[in-house]
Amino acid sequence: VGPAYFFALRRAFVLTVGSEAIGLLPIALGFVSLVAAWRARPLWDRSDKTRRTALAWLLGVSLGFVSLAIPLQLEKEWITVGWAIEGVALIALFRRLNHPGLKYVGLAHLAVVTARLIANPGVLDYHPTSSLPILNWIAYTYGIPALCLLGAWKLLRDVEVDYFTDLERSIYSSGRDKPPVPLGSRGAALAAIVVIFAWLNLAIIDAYSKGPELEIVLEHMPARDLTMSLAWALYALVLLALGMKRSNAGLRWASLALVLITAGKVFLYDLAHLGDLYRVASLVGLALSLILISIAYQRFVFGKPTTSGKSTPRSP
Repeated sequence: VGPAYFFALRRAFVLTVGSEAIGLLPIALGFVSLVAAWRARPLWDRSDKTRRTALAWLLGVSLGFVSLAIPLQLEKEWITVGWAIEGVALIALFRRLNHPGLKYVGLAHLAVVTARLIANPGVLDYHPTSSLPILNWIAYTYGIPALCLLGAWKLLRDVEVDYFTDLERSIYSSGRDKPPVPLGSRGAALAAIVVIFAWLNLAIIDAYSKGPELEIVLEHMPARDLTMSLAWALYALVLLALGMKRSNAGLRWASLALVLITAGKVFLYDLAHLGDLYRVASLVGLALSLILISIAYQRFVFGKPTTSGKSTPRSP
């Protein structure tokens, strides 16, 4: 019943203690639910579904209070980091208790975290530009959520389909006689790729910022723009290598799309503002990168040698 009287307790807490440590109130209420879950464990057999549902609700309420404490007590990037940790904790709890509500609440946390990192202009106002490139506040603001997203993917990838309810199987089935699609794990992996890509760009923008405030300047800056193109190409190569190692078509398609976008950016934008040796060096670098990537795709992706010596095509 903690959520029912939280607002009354909050008002009493603020009047008596103050608002500086208001986060302690939901933490305390969450601890009560945690103790209740611990005491409820021996009341049912392990195979009883009632036990699983009761523990899921009690632990969910406990983690919900933690989610509430984060924005009440913390600010700026720590809200995002806290919710990311909360999301992967809910996914881990889902893996243990197999209750779909835990999975969807955890994925909702991670979806909000992803939106705050890639679609929230307020991120630029969290801190001034850093004197230390790469290893600064941007690294942990994006790095910790990215690790949480990858952790959610790893926790879900081998159990999500097995834990599907009948309703989920009917909704996520990709077709007749085809297994259902694990959208949760795939969505977490895709979000991790996007968050890491956003970090790369923001870290480069921060490194080349001239003023005290971090801002996205649209005017052409040759060094920054070429560095960004190089980072995109390297990231595409990393995705390609991971896609080939894990035989993952999604990663290979993502790398191919990023390569094409990078090539278009260099030809249509970067080179238009360069001259003389800079333009030649950029063209040579782009050509070498495209050659290496095309060789990798031809050898490891588009063709697979057979016993007869011929190649059989396969999708990226």
